[in-house]
Amino acid sequence: MADLGQERGRAVKTRDIIIYTAIFILLSAFSISTTTKALLGMSLSELAKDLYSKNNSIQIVSSNTRCSDLPTINHLSDSGNTQLAKLEQYQAICNSFVSDTMMVFTGMPKDDSVAAEEAGKMAETLKEFSDYGIRPVVIAEPITDWGLIDYEEFRSGFYDGWLRTYFRTLQESGVTDQEMGTWVPFPEPNLPYWNHANATPDDFAAIVNDYLGIMKTYFPGAKGSVLLNSATYETDDFDWKSGEYLDLSPYVAGLKKEYIDSFGIQGFPWIAPAGESGEITDAGEFINYRLAVDAAKNLGVKKIWVNTGTFSRRYTDDERKMVYVNAPQRAAIFDSILSEILKIKNNGYSVSVNVFAEDKSKTEEACDWSYLSANNEEADRIVFRNFLNELYQNEVGVSVFNQ
Repeated sequence: MADLGQERGRAVKTRDIIIYTAIFILLSAFSISTTTKALLGMSLSELAKDLYSKNNSIQIVSSNTRCSDLPTINHLSDSGNTQLAKLEQYQAICNSFVSDTMMVFTGMPKDDSVAAEEAGKMAETLKEFSDYGIRPVVIAEPITDWGLIDYEEFRSGFYDGWLRTYFRTLQESGVTDQEMGTWVPFPEPNLPYWNHANATPDDFAAIVNDYLGIMKTYFPGAKGSVLLNSATYETDDFDWKSGEYLDLSPYVAGLKKEYIDSFGIQGFPWIAPAGESGEITDAGEFINYRLAVDAAKNLGVKKIWVNTGTFSRRYTDDERKMVYVNAPQRAAIFDSILSEILKIKNNGYSVSVNVFAEDKSKTEEACDWSYLSANNEEADRIVFRNFLNELYQNEVGVSVFNQ
């Protein structure tokens, strides 16, 4: 009887310990959840769900996965062109062909001597691209040695003679219509980068018509395009979160359709500095396929190209503000970009994507868009490879910019 009483006593103590332990665990979980919600604005279960979704948005694949089924472009390392050298690095990441289209930038001539000199340099680039089978997309920015071009001054014809010298020199250098590729003058006119404080969308159409009209005098078979930002900003306001997604039709309504072969739209993700709130990471917002489709309909073109990308670090010039985007988060952004791309395609358009992939962490922009920089991890390269693989599987054209 004494032994049975002792056993019952031990059983009661064990049961009490279990009950007290369970109560302690529940109270601890409640405390942790309450603290988490106060600090992060979400409960413990919501945080777990959020972390799970982000970390499972990327599928780690073997290093043998290819971006495409096409063979690589050979001997790119023989070139002295930095962009072609970077393309070879991306082919190494992809274990395959990456792209035969590449963006290149130029400015505007400010006199005949500069026009001839710059045309000579461009002719060398276009010829070298042609040697490797690369089709150029030339972004002609409204900037000269003396600064930004005033849109109204350009519309007056002030630069026309120098542009004729520029394109005539290209022609005399032996550049063909095919080697010219596609030219995109006055990109992103709805961003406040440029000197267009008093300009209107009609002014944009007029100066693009002027530029492409002169180009086609010398290269009638060369292609023309326009590039608009998805969000439109006031000329004196460049807070990335304050853009408005307005109808882009006013910018294309006055364009001569015989000059334009495609329409380009640009959109990038954005995150507020550390310690501040706000982000634009859904391509449904920062690309907005409807704007592109509506503008293309107005132009009567069936080709749309998208300039976009993802970054790994932003505000790199200030450690207190710097934010990081890990590989799973970059993959999630790419997933949303692909969704918008396929919506454009499903509306009956041929579509391509230029992946902006330059490390600009040491520039005024202070942002690393690359997948090759020393700060990128192997997972970033896997994200890049997976995205290109999905584009090619869906018959979407690809180009990569990294100079």
